[in-house]
This record gives sequence, C-alpha cells and structure tokens, in this order.
Amino acid sequence: MFKSIRNFKASYPYPLEYPIKAVIEKVGLRGVVAWAYQKFSLPVAKENLVINERILEFPIAHQWLGRCFSNPQNTNILEIGHVASSFSLELASIGFQSTAIDLRDYPFTHPNLVSLKGDFLKYNFDKKFDGIVSLSVIEHFGFSQRYGGKDEPGNDYDVQAFAKIASSLAGEGRAIISVPYAKSFCEGVWYRVYTRKDIESKLEQFFTIEEKRYYIRKDNQWVLTDGNNDPEKPFDGVALFLLYKK
Repeated sequence: MFKSIRNFKASYPYPLEYPIKAVIEKVGLRGVVAWAYQKFSLPVAKENLVINERILEFPIAHQWLGRCFSNPQNTNILEIGHVASSFSLELASIGFQSTAIDLRDYPFTHPNLVSLKGDFLKYNFDKKFDGIVSLSVIEHFGFSQRYGGKDEPGNDYDVQAFAKIASSLAGEGRAIISVPYAKSFCEGVWYRVYTRKDIESKLEQFFTIEEKRYYIRKDNQWVLTDGNNDPEKPFDGVALFLLYKK
C-alpha cells in the first residue's frame, strides 16, 4: 500500500478539456478527486453527450491560417479571449508567434506565447498583427460579468471590437471571427445572438468578407447550411468569417 502511495498519480479533465488534463501526483483532496474520477466515472448515455461549436472553430481556424500564412515562425497571431481556449497555445506549439489577451490569468506558458491580462478594447498594443482570431468571444463583450467584467445591456462593444481588430491588423493581415447565430433575434443570457444580416452588416463596416461559413447543429451533428434551415436556438448555430480590412 505504501509503495502505491509513493507512486501515486491520477488525472482528470482540465476545464479546457482535450488536449489538456490535470495530473495529480500527491495524495490529497485533488488526488482523491482525480482517483475517484478515473475509478468511478460512469459511461455517459448518448443523449447526455453534447458536441459544441469548438469542433468546427478550431480546425477551420487552423485551416484558414495555414492557407493564408506559409511561414508560422514569421507570423504574429493575436487571440482575443484565450483563457477558455487552447488555441493560442496550439499556435505557439506549431511555431506561430502567438499573443493572447483575456480578462483572466492564463495558467500556461510557451516560448512562442505572450499572454496578456487586460481588456482588449482598452489595451494599447505595441505592434500590428498578421492575424487576429476571436472564437466565440465578441458576443460576450459588454456581457462579461461571469468572466471578470461587467454586464452593460445596450452597449455597442462588439462594433468597437470589430473596429479595433481591423485597425490592429497589418496591411495584408487576416481576421478570423466566429459568433453564435440564429434565424431571428434571441435574448441571450450572457451573450449576443446575431442573425446573418446583423453580423454581416456589422463586419462589412470594417472588413471585406473573404469567406463565410454558417453551420447548424441537428441531432448533435454540425453541418454546413445554405441558409434555408437556419437554427431557431442560438446555441445550435455558429457563423465563421475569414476577413481582411478595408
């Protein structure tokens, strides 16, 4: 028994989920939780499994960045709102010069990653970026109390964010933005919900849309939609845009 305690190691999913996990090597409360998770976690019924929009956002963003930038080592990418995301860490790991900003502290480091704590709208960056990525973040601007900010209904912080993204891009830079969307306006609890017309009209004030993709989730499967079956619920639709500034 004492030998097994000396060699103790258990793990459980980190809140960012795959590909990061928490590994505990000491017996204690967290160790017991990790051990119990591994020992007693039950199979989950199919109807309790939910595939969220991350399954689209990450691979599409990587696809677009790979298409736009052939030399990661000489490419500066900014991610907005990275604490609940592994994306900036992924970029740093494959060689991009990655910068990321969030209202909260980020627990991970990498030689290719500069992690900033602050408000994107107020932060004074000392350089322009070749690429700026915002995955399911802008809709929370002005509705960020749960992330350490404030809830301010009626604000136009999303439009301010789009303007700042455009002004923060280098000349031939690209922005990648994703937001939830639905067939018609829905009152979100802690985020904005866009219609196609609304999001495109806001983006076109500052950008030319190089590519756009609208996906819907039906029966827990995400599929590209042609616009004839836009979702009724905002969490069943995501819109992704590849942009360059006007």
